[in-house]
Amino acid sequence: MGVVVFSFVTAAAFLVVALVGPYRLYWRARPQAARQPSDGALAFGRVAAFGVAGVFVFGGCSAQAAIDKGSWSASEVREAAESAAESLAAEPQTRRDPSDGYASLIEADVTRAGEGQGPSYRISVERAGGGHDYEISADGAGTAFCMHVTEEKSAQGGIFVPGADGSSGSIPEYDLTATVDDGAC
Repeated sequence: MGVVVFSFVTAAAFLVVALVGPYRLYWRARPQAARQPSDGALAFGRVAAFGVAGVFVFGGCSAQAAIDKGSWSASEVREAAESAAESLAAEPQTRRDPSDGYASLIEADVTRAGEGQGPSYRISVERAGGGHDYEISADGAGTAFCMHVTEEKSAQGGIFVPGADGSSGSIPEYDLTATVDDGAC
């Protein structure tokens, strides 16, 4: 953050130099017999000062963008969690690992939804309790969100699975609905 402040303060200083033109003020106070820079040299100095100020503004904005990309804000995590909730409801799902529930699926959806907003390795989805409540948090966001998932057996049936002995069966699929609430579960 210090780099960003330094860049903008330096840019402001060069803007003052370009706008006020302290060289012109200095040379006007000297006697006419002294060698004064030409008007072209003073204009070039001002243009150069504007250019240097622009470089520092660009550097400060780039550093700020890198800082923003390196961490999550609370609103970005909430938007990604709500998008993941919509993604869960889009198509039927099979039951996952009983100890994990839908946590890995939710984490993948949150990561996909939040692409470009923060680093994906800083997202955490943890199952809260034995039900289908999941706590979604991210480093730097400062807050957590609770996603409650309800499952209902899908009307589409399930996935057909042929057996090795000639029998067949099906793996049931579930329609999921999810809500996202502020705070931990």
